[in-house]
Amino acid sequence: MPPFIEWGLIGVCSDKPYERHVVVLKSVDVNVSIRGFVAKITACSTYHNATDKPLEVEYRMPIDEGAAVYKFEAVVNEHKITAQCMEKKKAENVYKDAVESGHTAVIAREDRLTSDILHLALGNLPPSGKAVLQLSMISELKVKTDGAVSFVLPTILHPRYCPADITTDQHTASVVRMEGRGAITVSEAYNIDIIAKVSGGPSIARIISHTDALNVTISDDTKSAEISQDGGFKPDHDWGMLVYYSNPYKANIIRETGDHTCTGLMKDDLIMINLHPEIPPQSYSHRNEIIFIVDCSGSMGGEKIQSARATLLLFLKALPQNVYFNIISFGSSYSVLFPEGSEIFTENTLQKALSLQERLDANMGGTEILQPLKHIYGQPLKQGHARQLILLSDGEVFNVDQVMQLVSRYSHETRVFAVGIGHGASTALISGLARAGHGRSEMVYQQDKLQLKVMGLVKSMLQESVQNVNVSFDVDPPCGVKLIPKAPPVIFGGQHLILYTRVPPATVVKGINLKGVIGDNTLNSEIPGSDIITVHDEDMTLHRLAARSQIKQWQIDEEEDVAEDMISLSLASGVVSRLTALVGVDQDNAAVVAVPKPSATRTVIGCLQMGYACSPGPVPPPLVAQANYSKKSKAFAARLSREAPLPSVAVPLSSP
Repeated sequence: MPPFIEWGLIGVCSDKPYERHVVVLKSVDVNVSIRGFVAKITACSTYHNATDKPLEVEYRMPIDEGAAVYKFEAVVNEHKITAQCMEKKKAENVYKDAVESGHTAVIAREDRLTSDILHLALGNLPPSGKAVLQLSMISELKVKTDGAVSFVLPTILHPRYCPADITTDQHTASVVRMEGRGAITVSEAYNIDIIAKVSGGPSIARIISHTDALNVTISDDTKSAEISQDGGFKPDHDWGMLVYYSNPYKANIIRETGDHTCTGLMKDDLIMINLHPEIPPQSYSHRNEIIFIVDCSGSMGGEKIQSARATLLLFLKALPQNVYFNIISFGSSYSVLFPEGSEIFTENTLQKALSLQERLDANMGGTEILQPLKHIYGQPLKQGHARQLILLSDGEVFNVDQVMQLVSRYSHETRVFAVGIGHGASTALISGLARAGHGRSEMVYQQDKLQLKVMGLVKSMLQESVQNVNVSFDVDPPCGVKLIPKAPPVIFGGQHLILYTRVPPATVVKGINLKGVIGDNTLNSEIPGSDIITVHDEDMTLHRLAARSQIKQWQIDEEEDVAEDMISLSLASGVVSRLTALVGVDQDNAAVVAVPKPSATRTVIGCLQMGYACSPGPVPPPLVAQANYSKKSKAFAARLSREAPLPSVAVPLSSP
């Protein structure tokens, strides 16, 4: 095994764009506050420019695809810069103009192709300057199959495979697999400190972690807990913990007051509904066609392919008799176990499947997931059988939108479930695919709780779809109550269902009713108004989560003319979307560099790696992004986007 290698930001001086410098990461401080089923995360990173020149740096941060990023601040040499949410092109122009005029500026943007990568940039970090960057976001927390509320802090950013038909730009090229560049290592270690607090929710039974040693102190009344690291954190895996509440399945309804000075969503009150609907036992059917899609691309090497084989084995052993099934393994190409179509699950077909399962390896090249999906959707449905797809993958692809839109197009006839394999698995693909395909997803880390997760997914697969879902409210005075997003929820028996709805501030909610039809049975869940807890939160946490939920749905639906609505909601809530960005400029401080003459080929180089997940093989090179390309460098970047896979890169939360 190679030694653990620290990586730092790589910046350049504007007048010497090919002279690279390491911007040293001194420390990362993460503060997590959990209230019930919501987490607020603040990540604070401290950097030092050890050179005698101002630098421009750009880097990447892995985030959960459902996280609502709403605040970005920087303190550079004691000057505070607070970013504001703007339309993306306008924000980029503000940032560019500020940097070219010699002022320090910051910008945060969601990746153009995938929602679980955030691009952060700092322009004109002064010579010998210190920069403290603080990013704030909010995430939903769902109750897992075993009753645990899972919190995961993404710290791993793997290079992503980019199919040849996807165009990259300066904001995506640096996380596309590349080769042929020398490694830059930083010997100086940095500190990562993670502190968490749980309060304001149900009674706490226990808090554990399967990946990290924790110090946990639960209050005598079990209403709050404080958590810290025991021995520090090494950024070669995602940091996580499990919170077990005394009764996680009890309905939890929170009403967050709005801001009367705002308009639209932010003015109204917002209700977050947490339910675990029960499905009648007779609502499960064995009349299914189940197709497993297993990622065998190069990025699945080592523990990942072992986990994929173990997961597939458990699925095969859990299948009921007389279902149809098939297995497709894929990479740059794909292979079908039963080329003529799915076959009945018998002892004979099971043995063929087990023989394939034992031979699966990470030897099929790139991650071309679209082609096997198109092959499946091109096959006729088995008459009288519901078709279910199960993807096993690390999700390391860039064409997430293409995949989700294809899956969404066929979601009325084919449900899609997904299992994310390994630390750093793309939540944009795994969670997004399941949402678009009206299914569910699970993440598997080193096979923890694997059997429980597999059995939970099998149960959800065999459940018939809940139709005609309707959420109604008994309110006084009578008024329109809006569900966010407006699409009806997908319901699975015993699984955590989260709904958002907005109500006028003066409205009294007397009761909430969830109805649906499943087969010949009726689903009916009633919640009395007395169960609603009203809170006031200056951060407008639930409002921002609802805004993020609506933005995600818009990106799946392929509706026309939603761009204006998406931008409007993003600006009103302050939540970053693909069409907006957070940008800030130090207007109070004097310019740190002389204003350069305009140049059409001026280059800015940034590096995303902050830590390296050790694995056998060569040390990965820095991943480089270039802005304002010449024609030659554009062609070079396009060629690099299709290069062979490299080992994974681990990135501390604050600096992707």
